[in-house]
Amino acid sequence: MSPRALFSLSALVLIAACEAPDVTENTVAAPEAAPSESAANVKATKFLTANETPPQSAADTKGDGVYRDAEGRPFAYALLGQKLPAFTAPMSDGRTFDSTALNRWTVIDVWGAWCSDCVADGPYVAALERAIAQDPDLDFLSIHVPASAARATPEEMFGKYGSLDAYFASAGYSFPVVIDTDASVRDALQISWTPSYLLVSPDGIVRGFRTDLSVVEDQPVKSFIKDIARVRGEVRDATRRTISAAGVASLDADTAFTVSAVEKAFPDFDVIPIVDPESGASSFEIRPDGSEAARFIVESDWSRGYVAIVSSRSGDVHGPLGEKIGAARFAELPLEKRALCADPLPANGGHEFTCPDPAAPEQFTRVYRLEGGADSADRPNGDALLVELRFAPEVP
Repeated sequence: MSPRALFSLSALVLIAACEAPDVTENTVAAPEAAPSESAANVKATKFLTANETPPQSAADTKGDGVYRDAEGRPFAYALLGQKLPAFTAPMSDGRTFDSTALNRWTVIDVWGAWCSDCVADGPYVAALERAIAQDPDLDFLSIHVPASAARATPEEMFGKYGSLDAYFASAGYSFPVVIDTDASVRDALQISWTPSYLLVSPDGIVRGFRTDLSVVEDQPVKSFIKDIARVRGEVRDATRRTISAAGVASLDADTAFTVSAVEKAFPDFDVIPIVDPESGASSFEIRPDGSEAARFIVESDWSRGYVAIVSSRSGDVHGPLGEKIGAARFAELPLEKRALCADPLPANGGHEFTCPDPAAPEQFTRVYRLEGGADSADRPNGDALLVELRFAPEVP
């Protein structure tokens, strides 16, 4: 069940909640040295993509390693850069939500009707949900949480409203909500303040975090949408330099070997059909917009008519271990992976050898080149340079 089918929203995750004094969270502690701050009280309302050194005015008021501002907002979030924990929970419309269904960029709003800061954020959340609904590649998920497991009775969860329906009737807007009935979702997501907002990428990684929107004076929803767009662009640019399933977007073994299908997998790239004059075999060169140099080569499995192999010899591309074409040496490859390498074969005055990696998510192969004369053909050694990366999407 897709998130859009559930919420008619895009895939960013927002989480909102007031401070819960009796909840201990495992969040990032402050580094030993903190920069000086001119202001006595700096608010923890910044959009974060990585945890930073808290200001000097921050304090670990609960002894749990979470450094907060004077009102209790955290200056860091423990799950930034990590996989979103899996969870299931009931929804306000009677269905059951499963977080493994998230497969787009998603904003998660974690909040509670009992929380005055969340109520203050309500009009901004409604505007945010409407803005996200205009983006077909972005989803919105609302999660209602209690302050803690000890405060999870209906009376405490919904405060003066008495129910979620009554809250929405009072607020003048509504959307489906995941309901955390026992604080298990709150605890799994390590939420120490409501409202909190999370930005999650299609691979399930938490890419961004922030607290209240209502305390930002200048166009908080517009600013947040800009932050989301920036992070999506940065992640897209980074993954497109990786020779892997992530680096070739939606390309897989079910992708037809056609210009339109490959263009869909490589948006914002030029897809150039190439025909070998001798064999007549066709391939596609994938070039960054306006470039004459290929970043990837896409080849077909003619028995099926689908994409079979994606390869690269571009210095802009790196592999799943971070190894970069034209820079990484064979000596840097882990010993267990070196044992899989084939004997070197002559290639234009040097010798090339392949190193398959069945442990990678796809059928992945590294190609190393050993320069030199006949003596270089003995066995691959540490001086060999990484010259090509290939992967073959697994055939279903």
